[in-house]
Amino acid sequence: MPRWQFRRMHPGEMNIDPIESEFFSTEALGSLVDALVREAIQNSLDARAPGGRARVRIAFSAPGVGIAPERVARYLAGLWPHLAADRSGLAQLPGEGAPLDFVAIEDFGTRGLQGDPRQSEDEALGAEATRNDFYYFWRNVGRSRKGATDLGRWGLGKTVFPAASRLNAFFAVTSRRDDGRRLLMGQAVLRIHKLEGARYYPYGYFGSFDGDLALPVEDDALVEAFCTDFGLARGRAPGLSVVVPYPDAELDPTAFPPSVVRHYFVPILAGDLEVEVVHDGHRELLDAETLPRVLLRAGWSEGLALARLVELAQWGLAHGTTQRVRLPEPAAPTAPRWTGDAALDAALAPLRESFARGERVAVEVPVWVKPASGEAVLAGFDVYLERDDALAGGEEHFVRDGITVAGVRSPVQAGVRALVNVRERALSGLLGDSENPAHTEWQERSPRFKERYRHGPFTLRYVKGAPREIVRILTRPAAGRDLTLLRHLFALDVPTEAAMIERDARRAERAGFDGSGLAREVETVGKDRQFLLQKLAGGFRLCGAGEAGAVPRFAAVQAAYEVRRGNPFALYQPLDFDLAGPGFALEASGAEVLRRAGNTIVLRIDAPGFALAVRGFDPRRDVRVKALPLDEEAAA
Repeated sequence: MPRWQFRRMHPGEMNIDPIESEFFSTEALGSLVDALVREAIQNSLDARAPGGRARVRIAFSAPGVGIAPERVARYLAGLWPHLAADRSGLAQLPGEGAPLDFVAIEDFGTRGLQGDPRQSEDEALGAEATRNDFYYFWRNVGRSRKGATDLGRWGLGKTVFPAASRLNAFFAVTSRRDDGRRLLMGQAVLRIHKLEGARYYPYGYFGSFDGDLALPVEDDALVEAFCTDFGLARGRAPGLSVVVPYPDAELDPTAFPPSVVRHYFVPILAGDLEVEVVHDGHRELLDAETLPRVLLRAGWSEGLALARLVELAQWGLAHGTTQRVRLPEPAAPTAPRWTGDAALDAALAPLRESFARGERVAVEVPVWVKPASGEAVLAGFDVYLERDDALAGGEEHFVRDGITVAGVRSPVQAGVRALVNVRERALSGLLGDSENPAHTEWQERSPRFKERYRHGPFTLRYVKGAPREIVRILTRPAAGRDLTLLRHLFALDVPTEAAMIERDARRAERAGFDGSGLAREVETVGKDRQFLLQKLAGGFRLCGAGEAGAVPRFAAVQAAYEVRRGNPFALYQPLDFDLAGPGFALEASGAEVLRRAGNTIVLRIDAPGFALAVRGFDPRRDVRVKALPLDEEAAA
């Protein structure tokens, strides 16, 4: 029968307590949920079948139920004395007879932990042999044979699994693509501790044993019983299922979907990843098709910001390759720098007017990657940019091979959202070599990085500075009079000279009456901050900007075409448009449209993160929108 076993320490042996969990406590990660999501999915993407899609299932046991005490003993017998030992490092343990609650993280479409389970040292492989995933997952910390384009490099990601458990332990079942074997094993990470007068090594294993060598359980009946007890969907499909017993209280199931989107929205949109979160009888699927809809109806505090970022990424992945402008290649012998090169200005010139009008733009940036030994390789990355006047400052996001590198900062101009997407092998390898263990920062002084590349720090700065410098070139004032110089400072549209001549020639009293003008960004009226407004093609989207209780229960939304003089709402006429007409499409989530007529929509708001999308306005007309709170009597 499988059991837990810790190795007794020898006299004079070096005393070292594990410290690897400290690598995942940085501010950039944000929370234990973020650390678990990043590291688990990163491993799944690294192990996915070539050209395939990785599917990840995150499932929580029913609250207060878990596995019954009589069945817990078969998995935790022999572990409890070590957990309760003096100096084990665990302050608060669950009751030994408490039902075992858990979270299971499973991947599919991956290869599983392949390799000889008996391997115990590097020399058994040889420098050029196929890497042994089983060996590096179970018997190594801070050591990895991952390649240049793998997301993880440090061999530390798996340490987040025990860190997420109140027992500092986890189990894993793997089904291997190459030989079809199913293997079960467990690991606990404590401190050096004493039990009945003997000192024990911090790392303990659950499995079968050949002396001190831990081996996986392969008995099919025992593995199947484990999968059934923990509700795994593994079956015999290749991949890895990790079970975290007694998860930390910080692992709130509702925090997992927004964390998945925040860190992996690019591979989800690209079709390389789908994630399912299951808890309390509820199932949330995040894939390329459902992601935009989930964001529109989700009540997450960051839902609107994520929705706009996802829209930019979706546009970039779908249209960026065909509509992007490629910058000139930098000179190979010298370090790459953003300078006043006239060739850069000329290449970006076609995008100036589009960007000024608020249209999205895509730029491909080539850069030379120069290993310290070996030939230089011309690689590249994409930069997607859009204006968003709702942003208080600038917003930049850096993505390497699908994973968001959350701690990289290179501030862009206020009101601009930027996404840097790196997918080419050579550049991804360089950036990965510069990352810290948590993969949240690019560090040019890292010993793992600075000696591996010629002009490495310059290349790093070149990638980080790309959004800022491209925006600077796109918004650089032209020679002579600049009528748009103070546009964003005063939040007013200053027309060009040609537009002023055209406008003055109009005989209609109201601006845009003949349909010749281009609509500018929709804006709100008044100082109410309970609502956020976003411009859509031919319409707008209104969302809640507050937490629960801050957004009113009922609201009236009014729209009007802009006018040259006077109040546009007072000058509205039914001939302008009728929101109840067949030409207008309304979509509401977290709210119900009670009635619509003329230029007014009355809403009942059911969730603070509600959204209302309205389309059907003349796209060439300027639209003004306002939202007013109503009491129930007025709404009726």
